[in-house]
Amino acid sequence: MRMIGSSLARAVDVIELLAEYPEGERLSAIAQRLELPKSAVHRLLAPLCARGWAEQDPATGRYRLSLRFAALGRRLFDATGLHEVCQPVLDRLARDSRELVRLTLAQDGGLGWLCSAQGALPGLRYEPAMTGPVALHATANGKAWLATLPDVEVRRLLRARGMAALTPRTIVDATALLRDLALVRRRGWALADEEAEPGVAAVAVAVGGDARGGRALGTLSVAGPVVRMPPARRRELAAALGRAAADLRDCWPLAATVPLAASA
Repeated sequence: MRMIGSSLARAVDVIELLAEYPEGERLSAIAQRLELPKSAVHRLLAPLCARGWAEQDPATGRYRLSLRFAALGRRLFDATGLHEVCQPVLDRLARDSRELVRLTLAQDGGLGWLCSAQGALPGLRYEPAMTGPVALHATANGKAWLATLPDVEVRRLLRARGMAALTPRTIVDATALLRDLALVRRRGWALADEEAEPGVAAVAVAVGGDARGGRALGTLSVAGPVVRMPPARRRELAAALGRAAADLRDCWPLAATVPLAASA
């Protein structure tokens, strides 16, 4: 049983790694990142490919997850009822803010993108891909969630995930970030000002917890070009986000039964 459990854990590691590389990754790179022999990684990939959960590009030799995972995730998402109750709240906030609204879910010691609504008119419009993990130290969503955790846990997460400089304005020092999180807790909302992407600002709040303490189910944010995000508008958006987050918390179908952030 111990050997089966170990193999399953390693297979999950492979799946989680490939989820960060939708374009695929070479066997040697996967083995290096997971610190496993290439032969062991190949044994883990073989049944995934045989059953259609992964595939190897015949031209490049790279392995990637198949769309079966996306389809499975969609089925699970629909079954939770989250889309039914969340999307109208996001649509309303996007319409009122005239910017991009995004919702994240707390899971596995981090945040994952869940759904979004675009309120900006065509033209100067922020439309990022909602793939890969959320950079906790550089995004408003990440800061809003980190602010609900004790500082000792924040430091542990930062050590595990790193603090890469995504732009010249990214906070890459843990002590400096903790000072920023203290501000988030005092005012109840987080700000990322060109820290994740140049020219983009975002405001976010925790959902289902409290930015002054308590585990959160996820986070809700509004993001757009920094030229449309002066200080006064950021405060207005924070207030609107707070109201929308309260609506989500009240109707979240899993909030009372599933501690989604318990593994954080």
